[in-house]
Amino acid sequence: MSGLAFLPVALLYGDAQVALAAATSLFSACSVASLPAMAPPWLLNRLGRDPALGSGPLATVIQDLVSTTVYLLTAMLITS
Repeated sequence: MSGLAFLPVALLYGDAQVALAAATSLFSACSVASLPAMAPPWLLNRLGRDPALGSGPLATVIQDLVSTTVYLLTAMLITS
């Protein structure tokens, strides 16, 4: 997905650094986002609780926060 984002971003903004930042940060965010989404159900299962309780909105909020933070930090590091 990030490889497909590079060319349109480079053409749209006319800057390879911005395209690299977008593609790299998209790859990083997608790679990291799966771990926090799996952690709450796994933890609840290990504690003997129903894992479905941790797979709904809680996991979604954690995943969104982590992926947004990773996306912005990666883009900031590349463009600065």
